[in-house]
Amino acid sequence: MARRTRRPTADTPPPESPEPQPAPASDQMGVELLEDRTRIIAGGSTGRRFGASVPGAVAGVFLMVALALGAGGEPAFETTGGHDGGTSSDTAKDGGPGTGDATGDAGYESPDGAKDGDQPATDETPDGDKPDSGTPDEPKPDAPADTPDQPTSMELGLALDGYAVVVEWSVCDFDGFAYYKVVRSTDEGVTWPLGAGDVLVAAIEDLTKTRIVDKSGSHGRTYFYRVFAVRSVDGEYVAECTSAVKSIKTPPAPDPKPQPQPQPQPGGFVLNAFLGDGHPVLEWGSCGDVDFTKFKIVRSLDATVTWPTGGNDVLIGAMGPDGHKFWDKDAPGGTTLFYRVFCVKSTDAGYVVAAASNVDSVATPTYEPPPPPVGLGFEANLTGEGVVLHWQECTSDAFSFYKVVRSMNENPSYLPYTDGTQVIGVIENHSVTGLTDGDVASGQTWYYRVQAIGYWNGQKVVLGQTAVIAVTIP
Repeated sequence: MARRTRRPTADTPPPESPEPQPAPASDQMGVELLEDRTRIIAGGSTGRRFGASVPGAVAGVFLMVALALGAGGEPAFETTGGHDGGTSSDTAKDGGPGTGDATGDAGYESPDGAKDGDQPATDETPDGDKPDSGTPDEPKPDAPADTPDQPTSMELGLALDGYAVVVEWSVCDFDGFAYYKVVRSTDEGVTWPLGAGDVLVAAIEDLTKTRIVDKSGSHGRTYFYRVFAVRSVDGEYVAECTSAVKSIKTPPAPDPKPQPQPQPQPGGFVLNAFLGDGHPVLEWGSCGDVDFTKFKIVRSLDATVTWPTGGNDVLIGAMGPDGHKFWDKDAPGGTTLFYRVFCVKSTDAGYVVAAASNVDSVATPTYEPPPPPVGLGFEANLTGEGVVLHWQECTSDAFSFYKVVRSMNENPSYLPYTDGTQVIGVIENHSVTGLTDGDVASGQTWYYRVQAIGYWNGQKVVLGQTAVIAVTIP
């Protein structure tokens, strides 16, 4: 369509500029298309966008220019058709007018109120001359090639809950979400997959769970954290979103608090220590109305007797709730010893003290060493009943019993015990000096010995023993 301009005369005042008119619906199409095709991927948390295609964008630019001209009182342009991907327009050369309606000229009024069809042609633009939307010298740029998505950043926050570290991060929502991987490191190079110094603190499948409390660290250390949102690709986890690296220092370990010692229970749980046969004997009463599993008996070289044991303490015995007496046969001589009994309860965390007795002490005498064992005569005879043994009597006042032993090794012994030794008789009467071993078989060779055992300062000792005799069964 040719552009026509009404020339004002000297007597005619110039027309007033019309009020800005909204662009016709057809002119708005390019802008709407651009807005419709510009959207957020993955629900907004990733922040990635893409826009309209290049042809559609170019068309939208021309339409926006046309709208701007129309709003400023200048003639609008004429629409001839659409390009792929959006409606495009041809602009008039040198600001020439066009129609404001994609369907034709009807319905549009020029600023002086005349219809387009009534406006005279001008010399500036030949009738029907319309410019192209581009020129051969300025080709449209090609669409940019697709580039791989880069991991999107998530917000990360760290705080302390005592010595534990609270880790919080923002949601990253994308198709194929598999886990949040929370990684801790001793240096700033926090990576996924894990690198040197990295530790996987948690793997969380719940997309909405964005908080953990890490209690696995140590006191007084600086740790670096990072969170990765990953998807599974061909069996491997690939980070789609990552947070920045942040650090936090855990507080130092608190000074250990001394454990208060339980007070003695009045009215019963009293410990008495005294000497019996040259060794300390302990007796105590009831533990009181407390729930406990067993008694722990502790000996110490000082008056501070504790459970768990301290530097000078030794656990010398343990017995059930029905036990109330203990003989300390291994007590060292020539010193003052301190004793205490604890009522303990078994828990998942170990034994816990429920109550404790008083501390009592006893002075032990200096013990004489036991005499060396004496030799006892010994003989062995083979009869139809078996191997008949006879030995010399032990006359020591400390005698307790005979131990008759045998072995297929050459050195049978009860005290000290040797491998393979069998006890075939225990005789408490020192005047009984014979025994028959009927548990033998043809072809066997047995080595026999008899040991006289007694107690010296509360300990078992060998007072006398026979030589070893070998007997082969025919």
